[in-house]
Amino acid sequence: MNDELIKNLEDNDLPWLIFMLNGKAYCVNTNFVDDIEMVSEHITPMPEAPDTYRGLVERRGDVYPILDMRKVFGYKTVEEEVSAFIEMMEQRKKDHLNWIDTLTRCAETGEDFKLATDPHMCAFGKWYYAFAEENRSSAIHIKKVEEPHRLLHQSAHKVLDAAKRGDKETVDKLLAEAKNNYVPKVLAVLDEAEHAFRNTFRETVVVLSDGKNLLGLLVDEVLDVGKIHFVSGIENMELLARSKYFVGVARNERIKLEILVINENELMKFSDVNKQ
Repeated sequence: MNDELIKNLEDNDLPWLIFMLNGKAYCVNTNFVDDIEMVSEHITPMPEAPDTYRGLVERRGDVYPILDMRKVFGYKTVEEEVSAFIEMMEQRKKDHLNWIDTLTRCAETGEDFKLATDPHMCAFGKWYYAFAEENRSSAIHIKKVEEPHRLLHQSAHKVLDAAKRGDKETVDKLLAEAKNNYVPKVLAVLDEAEHAFRNTFRETVVVLSDGKNLLGLLVDEVLDVGKIHFVSGIENMELLARSKYFVGVARNERIKLEILVINENELMKFSDVNKQ
């Protein structure tokens, strides 16, 4: 960190605008913030520009570029992340349909059932419990999956035990319960999860100005406007902070995450698309 620069920034009494990007917090000094806007429906593509730009927008006679901050920092775009999530959910639906078909076949033929009976150990379970721990706010939307998912997997023990006893009536009853109750509920919640995941992103444009030029920053979500204090960050944050785009790591009273403090002067260079 540049100690003199940091001291000057700390002496500056202006608050900072804090936003999220790919699960990390960032901030810019409000001295550079001209406006905060919703993503415009009228963004003009820039075919010759680097893909870090979303396009151009016009506002009150001013035309300025929108910078996709995820691409600037090497993250997946929101569209790519949502597409990957939906693809994964669709595969998990297929997994559970295959699971119940395999259970039915094993109950009928006496084959060994080798798929997961522990709801934590199937591909969806492994993903879900890790996701729920790391993304508590998003996980609330799919919490309804836990009970039918648990009952579905646990039904395998009862089905296979009844099959070993030759109790076909019980096998049929248990499989019907799984197919007509548990599986539809799991699939329905996964459908809801796809929609809910997309809605967790509240993309916003933070418009910066250096007095001459404007630049729109496309971010995942604006969190807060408040004071910060610089800190020595954890190891990976310190490594990120050494980039030319940052001046250090900070904390805010209301936000638990460490915050990367952006070098606005370096970022404003993107306002001249022709130099990129």
